[in-house]
Amino acid sequence: MSKTIANDSNSTVDVYVKSENTLDSSDQYELINTAKQQGSQSMTPDIGTNASYSFDSNTHTNNDGKIINNNETPSPTISAVVDIPFNTRRQSTKNDDCSALSETTTSVESKPSIVNTFVKSVHLLAIANARHSQQVTDDYSDLDKCFPQREATIMVVTWNTGEAKNLYEQNSPKKTGLTKEQMIEDMSDIILPTWIDYVADIIVICTQEMSASKNRVDWEILLQEVIGPSHVLFHSVHFGTLSLCIFLRRDLIWFCSEPEQDVYKFRTIGPVRTKASLAITFNLFGTSFMIINSHFEAGDDKDGRANRKLNFLNTKAKLTIPHVYIKRIEKTSNLNSSVKTSSTSSLNTLATSVDVTRFSDYVLWAGDMNFRIEEHPQTVINLIKQNQYKDLLLKDEFKVAQNDCYKDFLEGDICFDPTYKYDLSNSDNYAKHRTPSYTDRILYRCKQDEQIECTHYKSVFQVKHSDHKPVVAHFRVKVKPGLGKGNLAFGKFNRHVYKRGYEQRELHHTLGIGVRDRHKKKVSMPKSSVCILQ
Repeated sequence: MSKTIANDSNSTVDVYVKSENTLDSSDQYELINTAKQQGSQSMTPDIGTNASYSFDSNTHTNNDGKIINNNETPSPTISAVVDIPFNTRRQSTKNDDCSALSETTTSVESKPSIVNTFVKSVHLLAIANARHSQQVTDDYSDLDKCFPQREATIMVVTWNTGEAKNLYEQNSPKKTGLTKEQMIEDMSDIILPTWIDYVADIIVICTQEMSASKNRVDWEILLQEVIGPSHVLFHSVHFGTLSLCIFLRRDLIWFCSEPEQDVYKFRTIGPVRTKASLAITFNLFGTSFMIINSHFEAGDDKDGRANRKLNFLNTKAKLTIPHVYIKRIEKTSNLNSSVKTSSTSSLNTLATSVDVTRFSDYVLWAGDMNFRIEEHPQTVINLIKQNQYKDLLLKDEFKVAQNDCYKDFLEGDICFDPTYKYDLSNSDNYAKHRTPSYTDRILYRCKQDEQIECTHYKSVFQVKHSDHKPVVAHFRVKVKPGLGKGNLAFGKFNRHVYKRGYEQRELHHTLGIGVRDRHKKKVSMPKSSVCILQ
């Protein structure tokens, strides 16, 4: 006798049922293999509207193993509704007139319990495939909504503040706010320059020599106030006088991974921590980023240059992020058997001894790297007055050694004056008996060619709070979709800084602070369905 559990239109197979005494293990094995082959081929998901599928039969068996009519007892049915249907449930071939060819019906022998087990397993397999396909589809859709051109813009700022006084003190309503007004305007010139039409999707602020006595939260609130409510503070890390803050367009926080951070310090002794590298890694959709803020050792002599090379190489080799790659390297290289110490403990500690910057799609490395121009001060000043920047760079420490220890990292075209060292008493002039140099730099690295473009690379000459001038770089990068895998941040951001920044913005605008020339700065208006911060 036969029992129909599948045909071409209802995804079923014809099965012959023997009595319990005549069914052996080979018959069961044959049935399971045949059912798996037909079931796995038929459950290919496709994108479309909602649909359901079911297992049905025209006959049924009772507890004694006898076959009874389907009209007397309802046949077992398993169904599920998912967001995408299945375009085919068996492999079939169609003629040009769209008529289906006949299929070979597989006849096997089985117990009812085995058939039911098979149906349940196919159902679970189909749902798993449907969920995976829907996840990929949603990721592509979200990426196209956030970045219609699959490109993101990044603004990177590096500034050695020189422990400028009253840099980010919050004024009370009773004060006049004149100092605050100048500070907000200067920060607007740095973060929201008029030579860029729209606010970048990602804003990175790297600072060095911040006042150790000031609260870093006040600095973050000032940055949030200047940038505005379109962006949120995604993550920040502070170490001694160094600070690294990353702001994201607020609808992007739902598509970022949990950020990882690390600090590698260059000096093992001393109460003031001024020389180090701060690093943050995270993923945006399927694209990985590494952001580094460094303050290298100073010095114009040979020892100074050697120390800076060591700072550069140690930063690449001794950072311990991204964690997933570091663990993989330690496992394959048998580093677990050696004695390991923290990356922030000593200049001579061993971490991975490999270049960790090669694991990220994009690496943006900014900071006061103290690179010097090896030339007489007056000769450099004469070249600056003539705007002979190419001749200046022939003596630049980084450019000279770029094909050596600084290889794999690129830099935008420099068409501005050296950013160090200015005379604080007359900030339009360089300090006497000091060679002007390009100490403040923004470097970048990309896994694939032509995936990143440095569209702007400038210094902000009008800011006069420090003996260094801020340097700003603007990038355009390709963003690739992800598969929804990884440790997502689920919209995490610094809510306290966002709220305080908004309040300070309203207060200072009421006092007329920070309003000047604001009409020149266009604020980004991203298309997003996410408009409410959780």
